[in-house]
Amino acid sequence: MKIILNKTLFLQSGLKILVFIGLLNSCLSFAADSYPNQTIKFVVPYSPGGLPDTVARQLSVLLGERLGQPVIVDNKPGAGGIIAGQVVKSSPADGYTFLVTDTISYNTSHLLSSNTSYDPRKDFKPIAIVSKAPNFLAINPSIPANNFAEFSTYIKEHPGVVNYGSSGIGSPHHLAMEALRISQNWEINHIPYKGSSQSVPALVGGQVQAVFAAYPSLVGFEKNGKVKIIGAASVKPSKLAPEIQALGANIPGYEYVHTIAIFGLVGVPNSVTAKLNQELKALAAQPKIVDNFKPMGIEFEIAGPEESTKWVKDESDRIGKLMKEAKIKM
Repeated sequence: MKIILNKTLFLQSGLKILVFIGLLNSCLSFAADSYPNQTIKFVVPYSPGGLPDTVARQLSVLLGERLGQPVIVDNKPGAGGIIAGQVVKSSPADGYTFLVTDTISYNTSHLLSSNTSYDPRKDFKPIAIVSKAPNFLAINPSIPANNFAEFSTYIKEHPGVVNYGSSGIGSPHHLAMEALRISQNWEINHIPYKGSSQSVPALVGGQVQAVFAAYPSLVGFEKNGKVKIIGAASVKPSKLAPEIQALGANIPGYEYVHTIAIFGLVGVPNSVTAKLNQELKALAAQPKIVDNFKPMGIEFEIAGPEESTKWVKDESDRIGKLMKEAKIKM
């Protein structure tokens, strides 16, 4: 009798567990189907006008239309991306707050300061890479140089004279120039700004003599004779401006392409990650949308979580080595 009773209780308990699992799966399925049901926020660690901000704003409109909920952009510039990272870290891991930034800044934030309230390697995960764009080296017309070789010679003949601007310490623009400084044995001075919307006007105004920036940020000033574009931080010439020298062709390992990605907290449900990738890939499959990004200097292409994670890891190793060699600190 006792054995039969225990067996009955065991079967009843098992049945309850199966019912609970079924209800849980139903709830998760419902949550996935109902996502999103409120406003989504893209936090960008730069001022309005830079490449990550441009990508975030374009995607906010496109994704908002597909998802049926508003997607807003919240700019939190400064501290090498740490401020923006802290905003996302302090938010719930419910799939409604994301970090949209370049992978280089993402990989440098924990290297620049030991006082951050988060560790991107442990607290965040890549949701998707959404675009790539090369950075271009531009100089002020006051510099008597028309190509990279002449610019390098000028710096070596005038050590400590040239100031260069960037979008902040640890930004792709900063690292691209520091890599050149080391490879060419230059003596130049760094002046950080909060995004290309500040560094490019500083170049035009003569406050700095050189910057790296996205092509659309520079081409208008080049046409007006206010800047000279003399190189691209890539291995191969850019499709945007194939006539401009690819600096990586002659400098081994030199490639600082702006890779923009969406990052979320590790607790963001996999169903949310899958949903966003599904919608992003649907957008990238539309030639008209892809073509609309090209005048902005952006190659709109999507890489999923696994491919994005590998890219971020490989880049982290390369950037970490550069930062140690260049002694870059906050």
